[in-house]
Amino acid sequence: MTTITLNRPALFALIDADPEFALQLKNNVLAEVGRRFFEKDAKRVIAAAEPELFAQALKSIQDDKDMTIMIQRALASAVTVKTSEWYAKREMSPEVKKVIDTAVEDIKRRAIADASMQVGNAYSEAIQKAVDAKLATTNVDELIEKRVNRLLEVEINKLAQEKFEQRMADLRAMMK
Repeated sequence: MTTITLNRPALFALIDADPEFALQLKNNVLAEVGRRFFEKDAKRVIAAAEPELFAQALKSIQDDKDMTIMIQRALASAVTVKTSEWYAKREMSPEVKKVIDTAVEDIKRRAIADASMQVGNAYSEAIQKAVDAKLATTNVDELIEKRVNRLLEVEINKLAQEKFEQRMADLRAMMK
């Protein structure tokens, strides 16, 4: 394993040899500072900031193109990972995938629960309407009276048939 030591004189020599290196170094340092700020302090700062102050800070960041680009890079590096070193394909990090999958599962669960509640409510309403319609068209007292009359008629017919058969049997016995 090779170890590279970057001390002050070596850094000055690299900057003097390649001015573009100084610009890249500054951008990388600012991007790292921005990334660490968002990872550690952003939640605390946002929670503690007054809404108007936060809105002004957000507007100034949005107006500053360089800061916007650095924030986008920092967020991209926090949200995505490179799958290969030799080409620029990027994927979501496992943590972000897990958060998204959890959110999707929660949304699915809520949608299914809402749908089942709606179907259950629709069935309950339909049953209630059918019962109400049946009760509205017929009077319960009339239904009871009809049932009692039918049972009473059956019983009377049975007793009359028995009496008739008894009388016929008596008449036959007298005729013999």
